[in-house]
Amino acid sequence: MFAVLSPLEPTAKCDLMTKVKIYNGEEVIEKGRTKKIDLQELRHETKREGMDGISTRFIMKALDNALSDNVDGRCINPITVREALVAMVREAELSDDQRKRYLEFLQDTIHKEYLEILEKEITKAFVYAYEEQAEALFQNYLDHAEAFVNKGKVTDRRTGETLEPDEGFLKSIEEQIAIIGTAAEGFRQDVIAYLWSNSRRGMKVSYSSYEPIRQAIEKKLMASVRELSRIVTRATTRDAEQSQKHDSMVQRLLTNGYCPTCVDTVLKYAANNLWKD
Repeated sequence: MFAVLSPLEPTAKCDLMTKVKIYNGEEVIEKGRTKKIDLQELRHETKREGMDGISTRFIMKALDNALSDNVDGRCINPITVREALVAMVREAELSDDQRKRYLEFLQDTIHKEYLEILEKEITKAFVYAYEEQAEALFQNYLDHAEAFVNKGKVTDRRTGETLEPDEGFLKSIEEQIAIIGTAAEGFRQDVIAYLWSNSRRGMKVSYSSYEPIRQAIEKKLMASVRELSRIVTRATTRDAEQSQKHDSMVQRLLTNGYCPTCVDTVLKYAANNLWKD
C-alpha cells in the first residue's frame, strides 16, 4: 500500500486509499453499492502518476531490515514492516514535504487501514464458526426480500406459516452497509435480480454470491461476536469457554497463513491499539 500510495496524485473523484483499491481491481462498496469510478478516467487525469515515489529498492531494504530485527521469529508481519518503513523514511534524504507526506501515509492512512483489516481478520476467525448461521440469515433474507419485491407473502420454512415480509429483519441486514430509507427497495430488487440470474445459469447461490449481501451478513454477525472477540483477545485469564473460543480463533488464524509468532504479535497489537477501553 505504501509503495503504491507514494506516487499517486490526488483526485476529486475519491480519496487516495480508494484509488489504490480501484487500481488493484478491488470492488469498493459504498452504501451497499459498488462505487462507480472509471479506471481509465483516473489514469487519464494525470500525466506523471507513477513517475515518482518510493523505489522498489527502498521497499526491499525495509523488508530486509524487518527480517534482520526478527531473527529469532524468522518472520515478518505488517506491524514490523510498517515500523521498518517509518524508520527508513525518517532517515532518508527527502524534502520536508515528502517526509511529512510519507509519514502521514504510514502513521495515519495505512495505520487506520491496517487496523480495519486486523479487526476483520480476528473477528472473522471467530465468525468462521458461524458459517451455517450466515447461510441461514441469507436464505431468510432472500425469502423476505423476494416476498417484498413481488408484494407476496413468506412461507416459514419450519412452521409452514404464511407471513408478511419482515421489513424490520430486512432493514437489520441492509443497515450494516448503510442501505436505509428509499434506497432499500431498489437494493432488494437488485439482490433478487442478480441472484435469480445466477440461479437460472445453474450457478450455486449462497450468501457470498453477491458482494454487498456478503458484506452485510458478515458485518451483522461480526457485530454480534466483536465484543466477544475483544474480551477474549484482551483477557489475561480466561474461563474454559473463553479459552476454547480463543484457541479456535488462533487455530483459524494459523490455518489462514499466520505463523505462531505472528499470531501472538498481532493479537497483542490488537489488544493495545484496536480495542482500547
